[in-house]
Amino acid sequence: MPEHVLIPYDGSPLADRALEYACSEFSSSALTALFVIDKRTDETAAVGWGDHPSEWEDWLTERRQHAERLFETAESIAAEHGATIDTAVAIGETAEMVIRVAEEYGGDLIVVGTHGQSPLEGLLIGNVAKALVRRSPVPVTTVREEAA
Repeated sequence: MPEHVLIPYDGSPLADRALEYACSEFSSSALTALFVIDKRTDETAAVGWGDHPSEWEDWLTERRQHAERLFETAESIAAEHGATIDTAVAIGETAEMVIRVAEEYGGDLIVVGTHGQSPLEGLLIGNVAKALVRRSPVPVTTVREEAA
């Protein structure tokens, strides 16, 4: 049984499903939901922040507040499964930050949601999940979305 499970969490249905799985399977482990602020993939990120250095800080503050709102949902999901979770925010490239947090804080399992694929696409998984599976020094469990 893992001691510390890290769940990348962005509030999407896939992230909810991964969190539900982690909470039901590893409720006696330390669980951490991690939101990564990644300006490369965040649709609210501006291409350039102009001439005002405060724009970057204002954007980071808004994204941290967004993460806190998402964590309220994550904490409710955990409570429904009789689990408690810690939450954390990191800034950087998503897969890299998940791996770094797992290494620095003793994560020994990562649970991440991934899209269910048609048989033709069966070998493909999401970019973050794929990067985690390939590069993580700790085991990664992928949780597929439910079939329609």
